[in-house]
Amino acid sequence: MVLFITLTFLGLNSYQKLGYELMPKFSAPIITISAIYPGASPNEVENSVTKEIENAISSLENVDKITASSYESLSVIVIELRSEAMLIWRCKMLSEK
Repeated sequence: MVLFITLTFLGLNSYQKLGYELMPKFSAPIITISAIYPGASPNEVENSVTKEIENAISSLENVDKITASSYESLSVIVIELRSEAMLIWRCKMLSEK
């Protein structure tokens, strides 16, 4: 009986220390583009830089979301790719070798 209680206690203790994750860590592939336009107002940056980059990016494949912000002298564009985009890129890299 003592052996059974000892083994049960050790098993429960080991189970609590067991490291497991129900949801594995995952991060979507993200590309950030920053463009500097010295001395320009946010409107100038948006019209001259941000919209031009957005138009060029919008034709790319596997783009999930584009977020753009225009600040004084700075344009920041964040591109979130679909998860299969990295797989396609890796396959291309392997086929080139």
